[in-house]
Amino acid sequence: MEFLEQVPREILSWQLKGSGLENLGSKGRPETVPFPRYTEDDLIARIDAVGLCFSDIKLISAGNTHPRIEGRDLAKNPTVPGHEISMTIVGIGDNRKGQFALGQRCIIQADVYYKGKGLAFGYAIPGGLSQYVVIGKEILDGDEGCYLLPVKTSTGFAEAALVEPWTCVTAAYQIRARTQPRTGGHLTFVGFAKGQIPLDLGGLEAARPAVVSHSGLSDANLKAVEELAGKSGARLVARGSDSGIAAPADIVCAGTPDRESFAALVNEIDADGVLGVHTSAPEASLPVDVGKVHYRKLELVGSTDGGVARSYRANNRENLLPGARAWFVGGAGPMGQMHVIKAIMDEKGPGHALVSDLSDDRLASLKHLVSLLTSKRQRQVTLEFENPKDLPEDELEEFLRKRFPGGFEDVVVLVPVAAIISQAAHFVAPGGVLNIFAGVKVGTIADLPLAAIVRDHVRVIGSSGSPLSAMRDTLALTEGGQLSTSYSLAAVGDMGSAGRGLKALMDNTYTGKVVIFPFAHGMGLRSLKELARELPELSGRLLDGQYWTREAEDVFFKSKFFS
Repeated sequence: MEFLEQVPREILSWQLKGSGLENLGSKGRPETVPFPRYTEDDLIARIDAVGLCFSDIKLISAGNTHPRIEGRDLAKNPTVPGHEISMTIVGIGDNRKGQFALGQRCIIQADVYYKGKGLAFGYAIPGGLSQYVVIGKEILDGDEGCYLLPVKTSTGFAEAALVEPWTCVTAAYQIRARTQPRTGGHLTFVGFAKGQIPLDLGGLEAARPAVVSHSGLSDANLKAVEELAGKSGARLVARGSDSGIAAPADIVCAGTPDRESFAALVNEIDADGVLGVHTSAPEASLPVDVGKVHYRKLELVGSTDGGVARSYRANNRENLLPGARAWFVGGAGPMGQMHVIKAIMDEKGPGHALVSDLSDDRLASLKHLVSLLTSKRQRQVTLEFENPKDLPEDELEEFLRKRFPGGFEDVVVLVPVAAIISQAAHFVAPGGVLNIFAGVKVGTIADLPLAAIVRDHVRVIGSSGSPLSAMRDTLALTEGGQLSTSYSLAAVGDMGSAGRGLKALMDNTYTGKVVIFPFAHGMGLRSLKELARELPELSGRLLDGQYWTREAEDVFFKSKFFS
């Protein structure tokens, strides 16, 4: 192993040993632990900055039951949260020489896949709330190649760390729709008496499903399904007759299912599944597990004419509709701000946007930042900011109907509350997109209007994490000066204050992101305004006296907190 600097025998690390903040670290402080073991196939990286994310809160709250570490006994095998990191390579194993350089700066795509298994950094792989980490073969030789991306030396540390959450925002508008049933998958047809219409299955044979199953179909629809199986060479079976068949990747409902049956189908469908409803009676609301939309990419399609193949292609839009109307629900929080800023800075963004949030401070902060960013831009966006608490009780819906007749072409929900998701769904215009960005748990049920999906072809989407390609795109925008990720930073802290930073995140203490600098000391947790009062020389380097810049960070690293 070749080193850039002498590494210590012990480091500070926030070890997670169970659920709850009380099981993170020791008595509210990071633990002193031995330097992690490494081999000649590994790299050693120094953590320069780590952003705190609400996903860290979810991991800490769930402990052993979190889906990304399910089955792991944290008491015996702790992990370390933290996936929004900026790091420097300080050690290169002999078997990695020539592939990396000492002193090279990097960020990491946290959604690591190795030999087909998800091993997310900051979850299954111990993350960035340690002063040093070992980067092993899972990250360096992953299924998509190396999950490290090199960063220019001119890029700020906080700026680099915050590329990851901005990447999640980028990825939220890159959700590809499946345009036909899964090739080689299980396609099932379920008939219901209410609203069952003749199905047009033309074109589905091109998907060549391996298994086609059915139940409850009319004679005409059963005949069509039998012909489809024959054309595609699929095995035809009655639903429930063979327990060895894989979960369906695609479910086609002929008619309107009752609530109980629909909920069962949502539970039955495979990850990345498409559930379609084709009916002449769409006037109903159905219980949708919106956690599966967010985490498992459940898609909903449908029609009133029975065109199954056409329903897959009816609305595949990914980006916000240019020049149209968009509503950002809970849009002034740390992640919501990113969505709004992306929308207004995009030359092909919406023309009229509503940002609603329950915090006046957050709304005021976002409004001020937006004014700075757009003051010299040619493309102007009509922006409205609204706190529902300022409206008379239960009058938000009336306000929306009067102010935005016809609804919004895009509704982005950033609040993990089923009732709010359900309410927002009723204000999506025909052909619009409901984007459930908020990290709602699997099992969270929201009633969604069936007519919006089958008659108006509203697309309901969600995403968690991001692909490596989206991070490359976001980093390029950042380093090209088209995106300033650090403007979303609201507070900074040293390693000892990470626990307080996470608690502040839970309590919505700050209007934006919190970044921890593991090698700072003696500063605790401070808002940028508090830091500027402590370090007067830094104040003039902040944009408008309150937004983080590379120049402010240079002053910060030369301050007493790093001496």
